[in-house]
Amino acid sequence: MSGRPAGGGTGRAIVDGRAVPLARAHLAITDDGAVRGDGAFETIGVWSGLPFRLEDHLRRLRGSLASLGLPPPDTGAIAAEVDALLVGLGPRDATLRVYATAGGTRVVALVDQPQRREPGHLVPLPGPWIRPLDAGYGPAGAKSMSYAPNMAATRAAQAAGGDDALLVASEGWVLEGPTFAVLWVAGGVLRAPDVGLGVVDSISRRTLMRLAAVAGHPTEEGRWTLDELGRADEVMVCSAVRDVIAVGRVGEHRFGGRTPVRDRLAEALEGERRRHAHR
Repeated sequence: MSGRPAGGGTGRAIVDGRAVPLARAHLAITDDGAVRGDGAFETIGVWSGLPFRLEDHLRRLRGSLASLGLPPPDTGAIAAEVDALLVGLGPRDATLRVYATAGGTRVVALVDQPQRREPGHLVPLPGPWIRPLDAGYGPAGAKSMSYAPNMAATRAAQAAGGDDALLVASEGWVLEGPTFAVLWVAGGVLRAPDVGLGVVDSISRRTLMRLAAVAGHPTEEGRWTLDELGRADEVMVCSAVRDVIAVGRVGEHRFGGRTPVRDRLAEALEGERRRHAHR
C-alpha cells in the first residue's frame, strides 16, 4: 500500500493500494466500471469504529464477481485496506464502500453514513431485471455496479408521491427495494422473499431472520404476492447502513398502529452491531 490514509476521519479512500482523499478517488474513463457499470460493489456498515460482518460482505463480493464472469477480488488486500482506513476513526459510525471493476480497479472508501428519506411509503414498481437464480441468467442476485434501474425506480416512486419503490417480479412476487431488503409479519411469522427469486442476499435481512429465530419467533422465506403482503400486520425494511424501519404504506395497502416485532428486531440488531464492534 502506498502510504497511509491522511487524517483519521471519513472522506478517505484507497485506490489500487494508493491512499487518496475521497475527492481524488477516480475511475479512469477507459475502465468499464465507469463506462458500463461493469463490476460489483459492497456497502458495509461501520459501527463504533469497526465493520459489521466484513467477511460476509467480502464473500458476497466474490460471489457477485463470479456471477458476472469477472476475476475474484483480492480479499486479503481489501481487508488490509479496510483496517488502514479505520485507523484513527475512533468509536464512530461510518460506511465503507468497496468497488471491484471489470477494468481491474479496486476502490475502498470510508464515508459518512448517508442521510436518506425513510421509506415509510413504498410504491410497487416492476423489477424485470431481477430474475430467479434458476432462470439461467448468470448475474441473478449479483450486487452489480449497474444500478441505474434501481435508482430510476426510486425516482419514479418519489415522482408518484412515495418515499421509495418496492420492486415486484414479472410473475407478481414481492422482491426488494432498490437499496434495501423488505420483511413483514403475517400470522405471527416473520417473512422475507426467497433469495432464489434473484434478490440480493441481504446480510442485514439474514441477520434479522437469525435474531428472530434465536428469540423464538417463527420465520419463513418464500414467494408472496402484493395482495398477500397487504394482509401483513407489520412491514419493515433494512440495509447495511439503516436501522430496521417500519413501513406504513405499500401501494394502496396501509399498515398502522404498534410494531412490536420491528421494535424488538431493531433493538436486537442494534445490540448485535455494537457487540460485534466490541469483540
